[in-house]
Amino acid sequence: MHEETRLLHVVTEKQPFRALTGPVHRASTILFPTVDAFLNRHEQFYDSYSYGLYGHPASNDLAAHVAQIEGGSHALIVPSGMAAVATTTLALVKQGDHVLLPDAVYGPTRIFASEFLAKLGVDTTFYDPLAGGDIKGHFTDATRLVWVESPCSYTMEVQDVPAIAKAAHDRGALVAADCTWASPLGFKALDKGADIAVQALSKHVSGHSDVVLGSISMREESLHRQVKDAMRFVGQGVSPDDCYLALRGLGTLALRLEKQTKSALAVAEYLRSRAEVTRVIFPALTDDPGHALWQRDFTGAAGVFSFVLSRGSEAALAAFLENLELFRLGASWGGLHSLVALAQIGAQRTVTNWNAEDHLVRINIGLEHAGDLIEDLAKGLDRYRDAAQAAAE
Repeated sequence: MHEETRLLHVVTEKQPFRALTGPVHRASTILFPTVDAFLNRHEQFYDSYSYGLYGHPASNDLAAHVAQIEGGSHALIVPSGMAAVATTTLALVKQGDHVLLPDAVYGPTRIFASEFLAKLGVDTTFYDPLAGGDIKGHFTDATRLVWVESPCSYTMEVQDVPAIAKAAHDRGALVAADCTWASPLGFKALDKGADIAVQALSKHVSGHSDVVLGSISMREESLHRQVKDAMRFVGQGVSPDDCYLALRGLGTLALRLEKQTKSALAVAEYLRSRAEVTRVIFPALTDDPGHALWQRDFTGAAGVFSFVLSRGSEAALAAFLENLELFRLGASWGGLHSLVALAQIGAQRTVTNWNAEDHLVRINIGLEHAGDLIEDLAKGLDRYRDAAQAAAE
């Protein structure tokens, strides 16, 4: 069965009322038919219903969908992508353990490690995301978990996940992958050696910029139980309405990604023609440094990429970004509307170098016509050029 068909047809538990959309039960209290069932309700914690905080039909349906497209046996739905990263880490490490994170990791994950995990006595080492199998040089006897993020946030490094996973498993460590960029349709981390795959469902899966959710997928029952226990201990639950919206978004995921990727390639090629743009960073481009690994390990891309502007004043940058008509200035991506986000990378790196004076812009291509988006960027770059020239005079 093809992926776009799977997105619409997942076998879930039968309900007395049948429709093409699943039920939304807004409930904190779960009712039980007998005293025995009530007294033994906690036995249903991992796979059924014991209390509204721990799962309901909508969250179970969404989890079943996500597990299937991730290639996992289990999935858990959490309040956000950051919750997926934090919950997974807290479930798998303890005081005295050591975690490896790519130097280009999502910014809030870096802060979580350096500030929160450090207080718990968990040590973190940031590694070059392009280390591949050479990551083995960073392992200690205490290393328990290795995170990969491919491509990495903003700077889009494509990691050699199979090589990193082999090095980790050889040392008895687990591998967790944040693979939100391509979604499971474009990259199946569990097939490439990861033990756990997380994604921000807020992005491509939701697709409408109106939901904040995350997911955690795995194949091992023991990992499923460890992570769900961590969810219980920190009191994590999700809204059935949000789960319903994410399920709705899943149905059009394949179509949206296909359209957004096609438009992104057209926009990226245009940006490469502009003198104001010194570099376009998009693994789907044949001359991108990460293209070979992307072509080997991925089956799809996305409408998210970055580009670097030639040196210009802050006023020139504002003239470009603040006056765009179709692109909105916002930090997220994966939705129907095109977005731009400005990144300040330099201070966030401790292992690899990034020129702090470069203006790095991340772009999310929505469902607008590619020609209209190019026209909007063309006018913006003209403003950037003119303002930069005026500032230099």
